[in-house]
Parts: sequence; structure tokens; C-alpha cells
Amino acid sequence: MSPVLVSVIIPVFDGEDTISDCLRSVTSQTHLPLEIIVVDDGSHDATADIVRRLAAEDGRIDLIVQDNQGVSAARNRGLAAASGEWVMFVDADDAFADPVLVEAVVRAGDGTDLDGGGTGLGGDGAGLDWEGTDLDGEGAGPTGEGADLVGKRVDLVGYGVRRRAGAGAAGLRTSEEPRSVEAMIREAQDTVLDTESIAGMVLDESANAVWDKAYRRSLITNEGCSFPEGIRMGEDLLFNVACLSGADRVRILPIDGYLYRCDNADSATRRYLPDKFADLMYVNDELRKWAATSGAPELVAAAEYIRAKNVLSCMQDLHHHDCDLPRRDRLRTARRYRTRVPAVDASGLGGRRRMLCLAYNAIGVLPMFHLARLTGALR
Repeated sequence: MSPVLVSVIIPVFDGEDTISDCLRSVTSQTHLPLEIIVVDDGSHDATADIVRRLAAEDGRIDLIVQDNQGVSAARNRGLAAASGEWVMFVDADDAFADPVLVEAVVRAGDGTDLDGGGTGLGGDGAGLDWEGTDLDGEGAGPTGEGADLVGKRVDLVGYGVRRRAGAGAAGLRTSEEPRSVEAMIREAQDTVLDTESIAGMVLDESANAVWDKAYRRSLITNEGCSFPEGIRMGEDLLFNVACLSGADRVRILPIDGYLYRCDNADSATRRYLPDKFADLMYVNDELRKWAATSGAPELVAAAEYIRAKNVLSCMQDLHHHDCDLPRRDRLRTARRYRTRVPAVDASGLGGRRRMLCLAYNAIGVLPMFHLARLTGALR
């Protein structure tokens, strides 16, 4: 069997301080058949020169330069150029910590066991620390049903990162001691992707990122998955729900192998962005349309819950230290948010999520504005 080619797509903008470390972490992977597609999204610094120098040392690196169009356009450009069987995304300010990460993803995703045949997925699994994922055992353990995966195509693979509170070198948050590939595969868990499990991933926000997943490229092309361009927030969620809708199951690997940079002050999640509310409402409107089309009440309920959370999140940002709006304008903006989403449908939700939506519907904009300040301080 010929080696499996993996396309690693890295969008970058003004990343001269981090792109070298990122690329060296990818080229150091034990899985050698890689095409590393770096899409320079109109950088003004030396990013392109650094990538060209590293590409001269390693022919697997390919640089694409485009005018600044945003991360979604950069990822779509990378997808158009990709030819690998698997696709993985890396942010230019992050890195692969574990050199066996890609190898583990490919072997588990293709059902390769430790001896080269069969699934190699036995036992009940040893637990999962994929941040935010509510895998409570429903279809998660590749035990009796694990053998059925030998002939089934696994379209989507997720891998987890155990993040510690301390930061490592260069502000990169480090993981625990890496496992062997064999241990990762033994501890793999499967979740059948039905409307209930997908709703759970939307609710706990484990469908919000692409850096912690690997995708079979044929899934992306068959489902016509792409990143919505022109927005800065929430684009990964729409890409993922399109992929999840076309996949049979997700296989989770407890890989301690990704370094996440936690000192990036330019991160869209760490500062007030005037366009954030508009972006999140666009994404949520699309999510609600998708949920309504599915006819699944659990997906509709998930979209409503996320809608309420988005409004609260944007109100929290109005209290962020870099929000320079006068208090009167902050209140006016909060009223605009609430007018856009006067109420959400709490039916179909249970527990604390139902309580949050009922509270959202019950309290006025001024109490919510002050509550956002208190809850934002706890983040």
C-alpha cells in the first residue's frame, strides 16, 4: 500500500515571529508523506521570505501568496491546492508538539492496527480529555462495534489536547508527556454522528475549531465544505457542521500533541471587536437554517442556546478593557444586541442550558448588561 499523503494547511498573516517554529514542528513529523501548504494572506513582514527559505530546505513546503482576504479565504485557497487523502489545519502561531501526531491520526483514521491489519481498536478506551466534548459513552467505545469499522470509511478524526495552566517557551501552552502511537490508538474512541451527538458537539462547542481535527479530503469535496469568507468569528463552526453532516462517525484520539499559543494579544477571542456581533449573528442565522432544514429538534435547540450565549458573550466584551466606547454607547450597543435577539426558544433544552435561556428571556437589557460584566470578570 502506498504511503498516505496528508495535506497540512497553514494560513498566516504577519507571522514572522512564529511561522518558523510552526513549520519545523510539521516537517519533524514521523509521517513523512506531507504536503505543507502555507497561504500567506498578504503579510507586510518577512513571513514569505522565511517560508521560502524553509521551502528550499524541505521540498514538501509550498508557499501561496495572496492579497489579504482573511483566514477563511486563506484556508479555502489551501483546500483548493490540497491533494492529500487527509487534511489538517495548523494556525501559524501554534505548533505540533508531538512528532507522531500525524502518524497516529492516519493510522487510526484508516483503521490500521499495530501489526498493519484490522482495526486495532479494542477495549473500552481509557477516557477522553478533548476539551468541551460531552462523550458520555454513547457509541464512544470501539468495543463490540469496533470491528465493524474495519470496512467502514472513517471520514473525520478528532484529536485532543490536555492543556496545563502553565505556559511553556514562547508563550506556548504545553501538554502532558506524549503517548506512543500504539497507546493513542488503543485509547481511541468512536462517536456515531447522528443528530443528537452533533447537537452535543454544537452545545459544548467542540465543533468550533478545526485545529483539533483531521478530515478525509473526499469528505470535504463530496459535501462541498468551505469556510465562509468575509467574517472573522465562527467560520470554523459552519465548516465543521457541514463536514459532520456528511460523516458516519468521529474517531477521537487522546493526543497530547498540539501547542496552543496563549499569549497572542491579537487573538479575536481576547479583545473587543466591533464586528463580532454581526459575525456571530450571521453564523448563528446559518446554523439555525441548517438546524431547521434537518428537522431535528435537538439541533434547533442547540442553535437557540448558542444564540443566547453569543449575545451574552458580546455584552461581556463591552466591558473589556480595550473597548473604548463611552458608557452610554455601551448601553446603547447592548440594547441593539438584545433588540436583534429579543428571546430564544428554550424548548428541547434541559438542565443549566434551559435555565440560561429562560433567564435570558426573563431579564431586561440593563440587568443583563450588568450580569455580563460580572460573568465576564470570571472568564
